[in-house]
Amino acid sequence: MIARLHAMYQRSRKMLILLVVIFVAIRIANAVMIAILTMQVSGEELILSGTYQCTIGYAGDTLLLITITWILSTVWEILALCLAVRIAVKHFRELQRHSASGIIGDCFTVLMQTHVSYFAIF
Repeated sequence: MIARLHAMYQRSRKMLILLVVIFVAIRIANAVMIAILTMQVSGEELILSGTYQCTIGYAGDTLLLITITWILSTVWEILALCLAVRIAVKHFRELQRHSASGIIGDCFTVLMQTHVSYFAIF
């Protein structure tokens, strides 16, 4: 995802640094929270009437940490999507100024299909 956005922004060094810093910060925060979660979660296996049941016990602010982990991951995906849409709109406006209307539709369609759909799938 970082490589695709870096290419979309014409190999901008500032954009690459921004993306890498944000990505690494979110991943480190998620890794720390997951490490804390694994220490606070306990599991138990029960056999009731011949069926196996598993119970999971959460201690402390475990549910809050799970929520924060999901929120941080979602923020990263939304940021990537917004950056992709922003550059797509920028390219569309440049094409609209410099070329005929038939080429604009084709280029815009290809750009949207390859970049924005990529982010929407993940």
